[in-house]
Formats: sequence, structure tokens, C-alpha cells
Amino acid sequence: MRQVGTFFFETDADYRFCTGTVVASPAKDIVATAAHCFDGTEPKSNLVFVPQHRPQDPAPHGKFVVRAEQIFMDAKYAEPDGDHKYTDLDFAFLKAEPRSDGKQLEDVVGAVPLALNAGFDHPGTRVVGYGPQQGPVECLTTTKEFATGDQTFKGQTWKGGSFLQADCNEPGAGVSGAPFLIDLGEGKRGLAGVTGGFAAGGPGTSYSSYFDDDVQRVFDLAVAATHPVPDVTQPKGRATKEAEPSKAPEPAAEPKPSGPVTPKADGRDPRLKAIEDFWTPERMAEAKPVKEQEEREARIPKPAAAGGAPRSPSHPFEGIPQVGTFFYQTDENYRFCAGTVVPSPGKNIIASAGHCFDSTDRKTNMVFVPQHHEKDPFPHGKFAIKVGGIFMDSKYLETDGDHKYTDLDFAFLKTEPRSDGKQLEDVVGSIPLALNAGFDHPGTRVIGYPRLPGMDGYKPKQDPLDCITTMKKFTTGDKTDKGKVWKGGSFAQVDCDGYVSGTSGGPFLIDTGGGKRGLAGVTGGFETGGHSPNTSYSSYFDNNVKRVFDAAVAGTQPPSNVLPDAEMWKHAKDIANGYFTLAGAVEDDRMDMFVLWTDGELTIYRGASQRDNFFDKEFKVQGPNKLWADHAVQVVAGDFTGDSGSDLIVRWTDGEVTLYPSVDEKGFHGEVQLHKPEPDDTWKHAAAMTVGRFGGNDKVDDLVVRWTDGEVTIYQNTGTTLGRQIIAVTPKTPQAETWKHAVEIGSGDYTGNDGWDLIVRWSDGEVTNYADFDGGGTWRENKWYAPNELLTHAVLVTGGDFSDNPYADDTIIRWTDGELSLYTDGDDKGPGKDNPLVTPRK
Repeated sequence: MRQVGTFFFETDADYRFCTGTVVASPAKDIVATAAHCFDGTEPKSNLVFVPQHRPQDPAPHGKFVVRAEQIFMDAKYAEPDGDHKYTDLDFAFLKAEPRSDGKQLEDVVGAVPLALNAGFDHPGTRVVGYGPQQGPVECLTTTKEFATGDQTFKGQTWKGGSFLQADCNEPGAGVSGAPFLIDLGEGKRGLAGVTGGFAAGGPGTSYSSYFDDDVQRVFDLAVAATHPVPDVTQPKGRATKEAEPSKAPEPAAEPKPSGPVTPKADGRDPRLKAIEDFWTPERMAEAKPVKEQEEREARIPKPAAAGGAPRSPSHPFEGIPQVGTFFYQTDENYRFCAGTVVPSPGKNIIASAGHCFDSTDRKTNMVFVPQHHEKDPFPHGKFAIKVGGIFMDSKYLETDGDHKYTDLDFAFLKTEPRSDGKQLEDVVGSIPLALNAGFDHPGTRVIGYPRLPGMDGYKPKQDPLDCITTMKKFTTGDKTDKGKVWKGGSFAQVDCDGYVSGTSGGPFLIDTGGGKRGLAGVTGGFETGGHSPNTSYSSYFDNNVKRVFDAAVAGTQPPSNVLPDAEMWKHAKDIANGYFTLAGAVEDDRMDMFVLWTDGELTIYRGASQRDNFFDKEFKVQGPNKLWADHAVQVVAGDFTGDSGSDLIVRWTDGEVTLYPSVDEKGFHGEVQLHKPEPDDTWKHAAAMTVGRFGGNDKVDDLVVRWTDGEVTIYQNTGTTLGRQIIAVTPKTPQAETWKHAVEIGSGDYTGNDGWDLIVRWSDGEVTNYADFDGGGTWRENKWYAPNELLTHAVLVTGGDFSDNPYADDTIIRWTDGELSLYTDGDDKGPGKDNPLVTPRK
């Protein structure tokens, strides 16, 4: 149909396309589509809309240019990960320039009206999209409501909600933005959705964000040529009363040309003609779906391939532009280590191995030569490394750091522009980092520049080696070699022939779908990459890589990550948050994390800024200890002695309860017995404890206990003796039966009042915030999470103050797989932003 067509545009890597629909507007120039087609993740140029494009007649109604500043969507959706967080806002409107003969789009092909707040159930809905061959494909189906909770795929969470769903025989890649055209009666149709929303449109079926008043808001701003800002005046949700119609905006001012334009004799604007002429039928045929659409297709289950994972011997080739070699600037023929250009705001960052750049190398002047190979040693020129432009974890630079910190063998280097002023990434492109991607990846591409056997040095003008193999997990213990110990752990492993000395820093490029690859490792890590010519290792690319990369972008050396890895965190028996390392007033400080490990070791991690991964120093209060390992059940922290710093309460297996006043990085300073153990001691039946400010005074000194029979007790104003006892939940009541299922309890100041809130993780995974909990039985209940299987793996849930604001509205969760998460700035709706502290190696 004439009103539906294709957007074509050029990215740095290739040509892309997406579907759009002309909608009625005062200036007759607006096209509706999916926001994920134009969310800013890829730079776009030469953008045109081609109504009713089809292979036999590629541009039956001409081409209509769209300028980059004429793309309108909700500002929230354009945020990082907005496509995942704001799935209900996946729609956009684009304003088209007149055709080069001056005709407006709608005058040429007509328009379809918007159908807003039309409900979900519509038999006979027409869905039109563009398949792999770019011919339009359509189907008639019934739309319905698809309601879902949050879902996690490849480490990213898609926000759930209610969406429009259409079940068609999948037209194939390219349907992003395709219209859901509902029957309005009398032969008319209205646009009630575009393929997008949840999972960028959904694998195997098609979804759309619901077209409600938010769509009208963005459309009105597109008409007025004013970019939208986030709507923060009220929470998102379905309107409960009839919304007032939007007022018609004033007509937009006619845009002024940016400079003098001289029309040709045929009256065509040469600026527009140049863009139109760029899109030949051949280029259109080469265009691929948008990246998000390809990722969507990758999620559709496919039959398992026959045979094993692909593998081939290594072979020389001329390389790829994004991978190259480092040279000494004073000796172009001395090569050491490979590097890979990765995307960055300054377009000037290369990833490599940390062991390539020890303290000696850091004093030299270096250049990076992309795609160095025998026939053309400098095909893209040479890029000098900035002075001070080498970034790696400071632990790795310690004496024997390459042996002690084999998990930190990665580095990022910043380049100067080429002598003609061009930035590295603008010249050769880049390959994105693939972090926390797991170990098992068939079809991984490995590139390296080896030192050839029998040579005294590196051969100048040498082709790199290329190999396709399966990346897998290699786990080893510590290994002693020539009197030095290589620290063991889990590493990425590839098996390629002939990857000998010199291949250090070479990329492990995994398949990320849609013909794309991501950098999931560099040759290094255990034994700085391995001592076999046919097996290579890499440190696992996790959040530590992101931390060093972010520091490189900022131009500052990264702080060390003091938190141990996920395997260690599986052994965290309990966590208590408090002010153990006070450096000033409490209101100016952040809480620290006190950890009781299963072997009885006690550790304090000092709270710090987000730049320092929220914790910047480790203090060992005591080493492994059998008494604490076997008999300490739970630890909680609060201000029980009134000196502002935190004190510790410990519950023991025999029912004893002990107060340790003023615990700090130097250890314990006394001991007070709060409860003496007795035969058949009641305190043996304490199932969970937390401390907060739950009435009585302004101190965090109220101890809450959940007992095995479901009773909940507050010991208010606890000090050197247990405080006044208040029974919040009475045993042998229906309420107590419910509270038997409270697995974890924590506390914090999430709702902003004088009293603190109680956080409960239930056995079915529900998480509840009880605002202003005081034992009075009238607490306000806020459901953070409905019952779900994921939260049943939250082993420890504890609140605290770890972010920039001075409130205890942050939450630490330790998961069964050793993952450690910090949620900051929580409120009555949820725990806040997820900041992964420690990520498990999959």
C-alpha cells in the first residue's frame, strides 16, 4: 500500500532499513515508525523514506529525505538501554522534506490516521512489513493483549507490561516499525501500533507499545518540530479518566536553509538530489535490517546445526581494519602485541593485553597501525599513543602482577588523531566490547601477529593469522613455573594452530548475531596467554574490563576493584552494613560492608564513590577462624552505643547474643553479652534479624527478629542491653503463618519519612517494602516485586547508604551464583538502579 514504505539509511558499517507509515498531519510530512530504529546507537546518514518500495519498482513515488534533527521520540527512550527500560515508548515520528519537485509526502501517497487508546482486541488487523528481500509482506490477523513481567535475555532485562500482539507468519527481518492497521469501519483503517516495544518487537511473533496519550504527545511535538522531554509529572500508567484532547499546536515555522542553494535547471534542490541519487537500487538491495531487528531475529529458536563447532587451522590473510599492531615510534619494524579498536566517545581507544605494557613499555613512544599486512604495511596510516594514554588495573602493574592477577590482563590505549586530524575510529571503525558474555562461543574468530619460528626478531610487513574456533571455559588451579606461581581461575580458551609469541593482545571475536562480532577477550591472562603454540587464553571480560574502559574514556587511571570474584562471594555467610571506617560526620560518609565468610574470616570493604565501584579498600578484621565459622549465625550493625560509628550484634548457634561496640578497620574493642545462652534457648529459633530506626529515638538501634513460628519482635532502643520488646506479629495467628515464609529481612530509609522501612524477601520470590515499620500493625505495604523465581535466588538482602545522597535507600543483594548487586536510590516502587558489583562467570 502506498502509505507504507521503507526508511533507508547508511551507518558506519553498512546500509540499513526499517518500515514506516505516513500518518495524517497538518504539514503532510510525518511518518510513524519504531523508536528502536532510530535510537542513536548507530550514526545514520543519507536517510530517506521510500513509499511502497518493492524490488520490481524501487521508488514508485520517489524518495523523501529526512534530516537527522527531524526524528522525534520520547527522550527517555533515547537514554542508554532505553529500548530495554522503556518498552512502552517504542514509537517515533519523522518529518520528511518535500520531494525534490516540491511535493509533500502526504499529497503524493495519502495518509493513515492514528488510532489512539483503541484497546487491544481487533479482528482483521492488517500488518504490513518488509521481509529479507525487501518486498512488502502483509497478513490479516487478530490483535490481542500481551501482558508479561520483566524478562532477562543475554544479561539485559526487558521491562514488562501490556503490549499489542499480532501473530503472523513471520515476514522476516525488517518488520521493525511495521504498522498494525486496525479496522475502523466503512473501509477505513487506523494505525494502532508499530512492530517494536517488548524485545524490540518480540521473537517469533510481533508486539507493539500500546498507542496511548504518550503517542499523541510525541506526535504533537513532531508537528510543532519541538523535541520532547521526559514526562515526569506523573507516573506512567493507563488513564483512569477521559483524557482531554490535545490542543492544536501553532503551525511550525518554515525551516530556513543553512546556506544558499542554487537550483538546477530542472528545479531540483541539489542538496536533496545528492542524497536521493546516493540510494541506487543496488545500494537498496544491499541494505540490512536495523541492528535491533537482527538481534530480535537471532532470538527466534532455530534447529540445532549438525556436527560439532566449526574449527579451522590458522591461515595468513590481510587483516581487518579494526585490528592492528603496536610499533615503537622510533623503529617501525619492531612489532609487539596486537590491538583492537573499540567504540568510544572520543573514537580513539584500542583494547589489548595488559602484559604488553609493563612499566618499561609505558615510557616509550608508540604508534598503532591498523590492518598492518605485507602488501600494504600502513593502509590506514599510523596513530601515535597519547602520553599517559595507557590504562590498566593498578594491581596488574605491581611486581609479579602478571602472575598474581591473571584475571586482570587487559589494557586500553588512547591514540592521538592521525596527522591529517582524523580520529582512529572514523578511519577504520570499531568492534564493540562483549562483556559478561559467557565462555561458550562456537565460531569465534581469533586474529594474531605471531613471531615466526626460526627468526631472531619480528618479521616486518607480515600478514596476520586468522582462525575460526570454539571459545570455551578453561578452569585451573594455581601453577608454579620457574619458581613463580601463576594464579589460577577461569579463563576463556581458544585452540588455534601457530598462535605463538607475538599474538598477545590479539582479539577473541565472538559472534553476536546479525553478522556482527564483539570483543570477548584478548590473548593473555593465565601464563600471559598460554605456553602452547596451539592454545591461547584470555582473562574473562567482565565488569572489571568496563571499569578500566570507563577510566580510559575519562582519561584517568582506574581504581582497583577490591571486591573478590563471584566464586568467593558464594561463601559470604552474612553481610552487615554500617559506618566502620568513619572519616568524618556520618552524613558526609558512606556505609561500609562487613562480611562474615563461611571460613570465619571477617572483612570490611570501605564505602566509596561510584567511580571506585562503590568500595575502594579491604580491611581484614580477622583471618579464617573456626569459632566464627562454626558458631556465628548472623551479624547485624547499628548505633547501639551512641558514638555514631557502627557496632555489631552477633547471634550464635547456642542462642547467645553478643554486642561488639565500635567495630572499625582495626578490629574489635570490647564485648557485651546481650543474652546469655540457656538450655532450649528461645534465641536458637531466631530465623532472621535486621536493625533500623523503627520508632523510639533517632538512632539506628532497633533490633527486629523474625522467629521460626512466625512471630516478629522489635527490641526498641537496644544498647548494652536488649531494648523494649514490641510484638509486631503475634504467634499462632494467620499473620504469623504468613511470616513463616519471610526468608530474608532487611531495612532502610526508602520512603523518606522519619521511620525506616522493613524489606522482606518471601519464599516465593516476592519482595515487599513495609513503609515506616514500627510494630503497630498498620504498616503501609509496597510490593517491590511480585512472586518470581529469580528472587528466590537472593540469598542476602541488606539495606544501607552507598550512593551520593545521605539516605539509607540502597540495597545490596548477594545471589546464589555469587553475583553481588547494589541497587541505589530506592523508593516505595522498587529498590532503584541496579549497579552490578560482582558478576559471575557463566
